[in-house]
Amino acid sequence: MDVATPTMIQHYPPESSHHSSMRLSVAGAGQGCQLDVDPERAAELRANPKNRLWLDIVDPGQDQIDYLRRQFGFHELALDDVAGRHQRPKCDEYEDGNYYFIVLYVGKHDGDQIIVEELELFWGENYLVTIHDQPMELCGTLLRRWQHQAEHPGGGGHLAYMLFDAVIDGYLPLVDWIEERVEDIEERIFPRADPAVASLIFGTRKQLVRMRRVLAPSRDVFNEIIRRDLPIYPESLRPYFVDVYDHTLRALDQLDLFRDLLESALDVYLSATSNNLNQLVKRMTALTLIVMAPTLIAGIYGMNFKTPIPSYDSDYGFLYSIVLMAVLIVGGGVLFRRMDWI
Repeated sequence: MDVATPTMIQHYPPESSHHSSMRLSVAGAGQGCQLDVDPERAAELRANPKNRLWLDIVDPGQDQIDYLRRQFGFHELALDDVAGRHQRPKCDEYEDGNYYFIVLYVGKHDGDQIIVEELELFWGENYLVTIHDQPMELCGTLLRRWQHQAEHPGGGGHLAYMLFDAVIDGYLPLVDWIEERVEDIEERIFPRADPAVASLIFGTRKQLVRMRRVLAPSRDVFNEIIRRDLPIYPESLRPYFVDVYDHTLRALDQLDLFRDLLESALDVYLSATSNNLNQLVKRMTALTLIVMAPTLIAGIYGMNFKTPIPSYDSDYGFLYSIVLMAVLIVGGGVLFRRMDWI
């Protein structure tokens, strides 16, 4: 029996040590939507080229891996990667089964942190299997979109495109957030370097590097798909994947620009801090010299023996010394003011 539009399945035994779930979506030619299809029918439904399947697995355990081996016959190396997780973004081809094993990362914003979550997928000519540790809002949104576009002539390839497009579009708000942070850093450097700017710069650079570490290899993944070494999607979908690739390049270009701006901001901050320190040293030097002059005069007039100092024995000697101190203080202040030391 042909099954159409997206079908969702949520299964797997409660006695499993993992809180795992499997959700299967199926689309067929000109038929309606079915939900809660038996997952054991996956191989049967996949055998009909008119059907398009989407199986979404959350937190897979050994039972789910055995299920993928039994129903889809995936390569053991790919299944080992699923069991181990924490893989680098990549695209592995398996020509014997005519499918890709792809690893991507979904980014999201949480306070002052950027969090990336691993998303693994098997993509064949008429099926897509997505695997992740936690439920993803992305998958629910994608299911709703697919329900409205299940009859798209691109078939399973169109579903893969929508998934890739949603993953990359999810990074665009993060790029905008990085841009706002960079602008805030630049504003806080002048007119006076904020001591908190250094930690803000390094914190932002850390988040930026985290994004770039997953986006850069993702670019290679999409480049691999565009080459079409495996003919699992029609040529008409090629511009769609090129568009995703282009969005990835634009996001990376912006991140590289912000990285350069952060490096420049750090240099400017260090220069501004050094300049402020120099200004402080000059002010302290000027004040020290201004205070030293009257101190020197007071020390000379306070010696315990007679010297041929003018007015030393005069009744106006004290007043003379005070006036001399005041003149030196005012003169020093005017001099250093003209030198822009104070």
